[in-house]
Amino acid sequence: MMMSMHFTASSRVTLLFEFWDVNGPAGMVVSVLVVLLMTVFYELLKIWKVSLDSRSKPPSLPDSSSRTTLVETLSGSSVPPAPPQHSSSNKRWLLFHVLQTALHVVQVVLSYMLMLCIMSYSVWIFLGVVMGSAIGYFVAYPLLTRV
Repeated sequence: MMMSMHFTASSRVTLLFEFWDVNGPAGMVVSVLVVLLMTVFYELLKIWKVSLDSRSKPPSLPDSSSRTTLVETLSGSSVPPAPPQHSSSNKRWLLFHVLQTALHVVQVVLSYMLMLCIMSYSVWIFLGVVMGSAIGYFVAYPLLTRV
């Protein structure tokens, strides 16, 4: 069976896995809600990573404004924190780094899953991702200003 290469409004689609086979309107509504929640979680993860990055910075960085500009320049990426000079805080820095790495992996996996959902070429799934991104950003952006 050939997959269509254009958007369709059908309520029949297979998402990500063979067992996630949507065959009706009720299944499509549930699937759109799941994809929407995945996208909201993705947006919240991005804010959490930035929050962890700002907490892991040593206070003695001479030019934090250039670092902030660099972070803003890199679209969707964050600059890894520099390890502190004191050996007593190396453990704390390592813990932050491991947590940031784990969050990065989860974020990448989730972003590829969302991309594959969009590649199902279902208008409804596409709208779920777009709406989830808008809702996630709307909820998460005020959290970023508190960081």
